[in-house]
Amino acid sequence: MKKTTLFAAILLLGSAAYAQKYEGIKGALLINNIPEAHKLYDKESANEKFFSKPEGYIIKSYILAFDALDSAKVADADKNREAALEAFKKYKEADPTMKDLDTYKNAPYQLYASYFNSGVADINAKKYEAAYAKFKNVVELSDLLIEKKINLPGPIDTNAIYYAGVLAETNKQMDDAVKYNTRLADRKITGQNYEQVYQSLVRYYAGKNDDANFEKYRQLGKELYPQSEFFNYNKLDFAIGSSNNFDEKVANLEKIIAATPDDYKANLALGEAIFEKLNRAKEGEEKPANAAELETKMLAALKKAASVNANELQPTLLMGDHYMNKAGIKEEAMRNAEKEMDSKGAKVTAADKQKYADAKKAYVAEYALAAEHFEKAAEVLGKLPQLDNVQKRQYRVIAGNLAQYYFFIGQDATGATKTKYSALEKKYDTLYKSMK
Repeated sequence: MKKTTLFAAILLLGSAAYAQKYEGIKGALLINNIPEAHKLYDKESANEKFFSKPEGYIIKSYILAFDALDSAKVADADKNREAALEAFKKYKEADPTMKDLDTYKNAPYQLYASYFNSGVADINAKKYEAAYAKFKNVVELSDLLIEKKINLPGPIDTNAIYYAGVLAETNKQMDDAVKYNTRLADRKITGQNYEQVYQSLVRYYAGKNDDANFEKYRQLGKELYPQSEFFNYNKLDFAIGSSNNFDEKVANLEKIIAATPDDYKANLALGEAIFEKLNRAKEGEEKPANAAELETKMLAALKKAASVNANELQPTLLMGDHYMNKAGIKEEAMRNAEKEMDSKGAKVTAADKQKYADAKKAYVAEYALAAEHFEKAAEVLGKLPQLDNVQKRQYRVIAGNLAQYYFFIGQDATGATKTKYSALEKKYDTLYKSMK
């Protein structure tokens, strides 16, 4: 015969006694007599033995979740809601089967409603971080309610997941946003507000350079929102336009080029973005600290673009303009050195002359690089059977720059070299004048 010790018997009797205590509360809850249930709970839960069984925690969750929705207890709503959720988590840990859930199903449902309402209130008050924390709980609770067939139809709670996704993106939690948005998109959830779900996924995967998922959600968006121009954009469009931040734009374009090195448009876009940064800075904008590094990237991209499509002039013209701008800076230094010599007259020193000579050499070196690219462009334009108005303007500017270049370097030339430079100056000057 099995023996039971006196200590064990006392424990069993205590557990049974507290099981009986649950019955009174349960009965009050079943007839929706919340005040009586609350009164009994307040009395019995003062003894820690009340929580010797999982049922104690689900009762606590039920009572406090109800309190969180009670308009007479608004001041304590946050505290009660958090305590109710914590008790519900302890209940699930203590009994993974959740066998008491049918009896106390209002516990998770009241929690769900409380978090949902409070989260919406936070959104309206623009407390987006707090709202996101609440809607993460809303989604978890709604999944449980749907799984257990409690008060929510399935297969998913689209509203809760939508809010969670939007708030995750608002709070820069993009991986979380993708998790929520994917649940909606993969079920082809549609409607006026849901277009941004598909847009968000397309932008995310464009940034990740994930071609498969980028195309998957772009095509889904195009199917569900055929009137939206957004889903006609390609990856390059997103790399260029997805951010106003220069560094992000460069990084996005570099990802595309790394994956497809011979992409003409991507290389040109990278070259153009850096060209704008280096040569057309906004008023008061300082020169980038990494200007030399950026110049190297720009020239590599433009040279690659020119090699991929030799018939396109833009890469060559940009390189010519870039060196022309650099030459302009060097010219100013040269002119200042020349003025300094002139101001000293007979007192000019060898050092003054050397300073001028060095400045002139630097100017000519940059100008020569500009001329090299302008001549390549002029050769292409000269072979075209007909020029449009834009091409005519480009050709005229190129001709003027080349005429000026050969005039300048021809001044110091001698013999056959001078004759050559004079002929080239006349050639481009005549071309320039013919296109007024």
